[in-house]
Amino acid sequence: MTVPLIALLISAYFAAHGFKSVSSQTLLGAEIATLEMEQQKIRDAREDLELHVGLLSSNHVDPDYLDELVRKDLGFTHPDEIVIYGNKNNK
Repeated sequence: MTVPLIALLISAYFAAHGFKSVSSQTLLGAEIATLEMEQQKIRDAREDLELHVGLLSSNHVDPDYLDELVRKDLGFTHPDEIVIYGNKNNK
């Protein structure tokens, strides 16, 4: 009677840990997916910043981008002008 009971307890122990492992793996999979989406957002932001840094490099400044920055940040526009920003963030 004791041997089957011990075998049943050992089986229950391993089954419980197996179930815990499967549920933990599911949670980790969801966390990995969330972190990969966040990583892609950061990559996109970095590419956007690298593009803008390239437009303002020391050996060549893009005049259109410089004009856009001056109008946006310093507010140098004429009263009759309508300014449409090309940046998707509209900062």
